[in-house]
Amino acid sequence: MKISDVESGKAVANQGGVEAKILPKDRPRTSARSGAEPSKQLSPLEKAMAVAEAALKDVPDTRDEIVEELKRRIQNGEYKVSGEEIAEMMMRRLAADRIR
Repeated sequence: MKISDVESGKAVANQGGVEAKILPKDRPRTSARSGAEPSKQLSPLEKAMAVAEAALKDVPDTRDEIVEELKRRIQNGEYKVSGEEIAEMMMRRLAADRIR
């Protein structure tokens, strides 16, 4: 997830006017995806982000085995969800999104 300069500025403003330094402006632009190893110049946050990027590059966008199982259950008529259950989950998702 990327946070724009505007949003980070709002976050700083909401801290009661305290100037918080989120990330340095002159930070190295090293990425785990580019094949470069994190150097010793990187902050702990940047090192952690490089490790996370490297771990995520091998994770698929969808979990195909789960999707295939659900398709099979739907085709066989074994997957039944009531409208009430769907509405309840939608309301839970709405409430969770408001908390974030």
